[in-house]
This record gives sequence, structure tokens and C-alpha cells, in this order.
Amino acid sequence: MDTWIEILQTAVHAPSPHNVQPWRVRLLSDGEADLLMEKRRTLPKEDVTGSFIILTMGLFIEALAVLAANRSYELTYRLHHEPSAYTPEKIERAEGDLLTFARLRLRQVSGLRPSGFDDALFLKRRTSRVTLSPAPVPAEAARALADLARAWGQRYEQFSDSPLIERVLARNTDALFEDLNAPGYHDEIVEWFRFTDRAARRTRDGLDYRCMNTSRLAFWLAAKLPSLLRSAALRPVFRRTYRRQLGTVPSVAVLAGAFWRPEEAFETGRFLLRFWLEAARHNLYIHPYGNLVTNRAAAGWCLRELGVPDIWLIFKIGFSAVPPKSYRRSVEEVLIA
Repeated sequence: MDTWIEILQTAVHAPSPHNVQPWRVRLLSDGEADLLMEKRRTLPKEDVTGSFIILTMGLFIEALAVLAANRSYELTYRLHHEPSAYTPEKIERAEGDLLTFARLRLRQVSGLRPSGFDDALFLKRRTSRVTLSPAPVPAEAARALADLARAWGQRYEQFSDSPLIERVLARNTDALFEDLNAPGYHDEIVEWFRFTDRAARRTRDGLDYRCMNTSRLAFWLAAKLPSLLRSAALRPVFRRTYRRQLGTVPSVAVLAGAFWRPEEAFETGRFLLRFWLEAARHNLYIHPYGNLVTNRAAAGWCLRELGVPDIWLIFKIGFSAVPPKSYRRSVEEVLIA
């Protein structure tokens, strides 16, 4: 089963919300494996439709397919259930912590063309929360991203107007502070906070403080005393601090299209994997602002402000120094007997 192991060694670097890495794999033979979802690694309080966890599973399958093609293998899959079986309500009712998701099959194909995305892009790709260069996204890169989105039935739009960007960043801050004071959201996300390098190395998942471009103190205060973010006296201080952490943002971009139904979310995940690798190919980094789409009031504001319907991802995009990389679970930890 060396081919599976080789593919997984790179696939485990695929992105996931809050770096929860919900995937588990059971190897059945040289040509077959089962992909499972780890129930405790879903985010029902934030991802209330289940769309993002379903997207993540589609993204991981596409990662396996891309890496298999680079080795002259064709990866096919058959979902064990319709994607709608993985909404938060149904996940909650499901028995056990591991939910079967798909049967995977590998078949060597002579002359199969590589995917077009080198394995190295999986290691180069990462979320960048550090300040971006003021240099704009090159027109060639923007066209490549827009063309890729269009080919998958999606829409890529980019905004470089400074006052608009500042309004978007301010609205993201408001949504983040609001959500951190919602008990369900707060308790769920804080479970994934890693305040020390020791904790991050032990779990190899979650939101590592090294990657958050913040001090340990600010990270700890947001987790343990979120009411401070609503304090009339301290809220302006925290807003300014958070804005400084975001640094230079030359462009904000959105992805929009079919997403919010489970079947759409799965296919959109396959697209997102390729979109993120394409951005890495052009040496571009992104940092999603998730609260702008999961917070209902913020999502409505973005529709009115940006004029783009069906937005499911908003992010900064540009060049930056190489940011810290989150730890990942090993292949041994992902595999199950």
C-alpha cells in the first residue's frame, strides 16, 4: 500500500476550517480505501448548514485525486451517502465518532497526464495572517484565478479600493467580536485554540498562536475574556490592535456561486483545492475572513456593500513573507485499522 501512504504524506497538508483535519482513512487494499469523517472535528455551532465540513471532505478527495494523477494513478470515489447526510443535525444523531464518507479507488493508468499541480504546491500553500506586500495581484494571476473559477461554475471578484477594504475589515472585526461573545460559537472555536508551541505540537491541529499573527496575551484574552471585546472602554483598543495585526491588505477578494446546498458544497470543495493551489503557483497567499459569511448579519452587509450574490468565501490576497505553517497530524494518526 505504498502508493496510498505516499499520496497521504502530502494530502495531509490540505487546508480545513480552523485546521480541524476531519478526515480519517482506512486502507483496504492496494486499490481501495475508505474515507471517513471524524465527528468531533466538525463545527456545528459555526457551520450551521454543514456546508463547510462537506466542502472540506470534497477538498480532501480532490487533493488525493491531484496527487494520484501526478503518479499516473486515477482516483475515483463513490460516496457512501448523499452529502445531505452530513448536516449538523444528522451528524449529531449518528452513532459513533467515525462516519463513513466515501469509498476510494486507485487504478494505474498508462499515459495518464499529471494534474498540472506539482506536489510542492501543497507545502507552499498556506494561510497568511501576516501583513501583505502593497504590490497588487498581477493581472495575469487574477485572470488565471477568475478563469479557473468560471470553469467550475464559480465567480472570482477582486477589490482594491482602499476605503472599501477598510470597511470590509471593520465589518469583519465587528462580526468576529460578536461571534466570540456567542456562547455556542465561543466554546466551539476556543476548543481549537493552541496557546503554546507545546500544545500545538502535541495535537498537531487547531489554531496555533504562531500562525495567528497575534500575541499570546491577546489570543488568550479573546478566548478567556471575550466580554472585554464588548467593553465600551476597551473595545476601541482591541479593534485598533486587531487592525494592526491584519497589516497591509492591498486586495480583498470573494468567491461566489453554488455552495449552500450539501451537493453544491462537495463540488465547491473540489474547486477550492485547485483554486488555492493555483494561487500558490502565482506566489499568492490568502487569509479567509470566515465570520463575514457565517455571521448572517455580516453576510447581508457584504451583499449590499460588494454587490456580489452568493458569496461563500471572502479573503485578503497578495504577496507576503513566508508565514508560519500549522502543524499537521501524521499519516499514522490519520489512518485507522
